Amino acid sequence: MNAKFITPLQKNLLASIASLTILASALLFFWLGHAIKQAPVPKITIREIALMTPLPPSPPPEVQQTVIDIPIAIQVQGAGPVMQMINIAQKITITKPDIPPIVMTQSKWQTLEINWDAFELNELDRLPTLLTPLAIKFPKSLRRQGIKSVLVKLEVMIDEQGRLSLINITENPYRELNSEIQRLIRVSRFSVPKKDNAPVRARFVWPLEIKS
Repeated sequence: MNAKFITPLQKNLLASIASLTILASALLFFWLGHAIKQAPVPKITIREIALMTPLPPSPPPEVQQTVIDIPIAIQVQGAGPVMQMINIAQKITITKPDIPPIVMTQSKWQTLEINWDAFELNELDRLPTLLTPLAIKFPKSLRRQGIKSVLVKLEVMIDEQGRLSLINITENPYRELNSEIQRLIRVSRFSVPKKDNAPVRARFVWPLEIKS
C-alpha cells in the first residue's frame, strides 16, 4: 500500500495500535518485575550438631609385682682404723711492743670572771636615762593571791654601748618575777654613761615598783 493513499482515519488507527502496543509492553515489564520481587526466597535452616567427645583409651592392665624381702647382713671385722693422736708442742713468743713515754700535762683552767668595775652615778657627767619602755607581765599566781604591787631592787651595770647587765637581785620577795626581771634586763637600753665626756661603765642599784 502506498503511503500517499493513507487516509486520516487510517493514520489515527495506526497511532492507536502503536500506543496500545507500547502500553501492553510496559504493563508486561511491570508485571514481570513485580512477579520477580514476590518470588519466594529459599530459606536456609542452620542446626547445631553436638559432637560427642571420644572416650579416653582404657588404661593398660595392671601388672602385679611380687616383692620378696631378702635380709642383708653386714659383717664388720675388727674395730676399724685407729687414729693416733700426735701432740705437737708449740712455743709462741710474744714480744711486748715498746710503749712510748706519755707525758701527762695538767690542764690549767682559768676562772671566768666578769669585771664589774664601773663608776658610781655620782661620778658621771650626768645621769643615764632609760631609752626603752618598762614592760613586765605581772604573774597570774600573784594576782590570785591578791598581790597588786611588788618592789624589787636590782644591782645592774650599763656598759659603754648603753646595754644593761644584771649583777645581782638584791631584793625580790617573789620568785615568780625572776623570769620577767631577766627579760627586762635583756631588752632595756640606757643612754651611754660618760665620765669627762668619754663613754664609761656605770654601776648602780635600780629600784623598780611592779604593779599589776
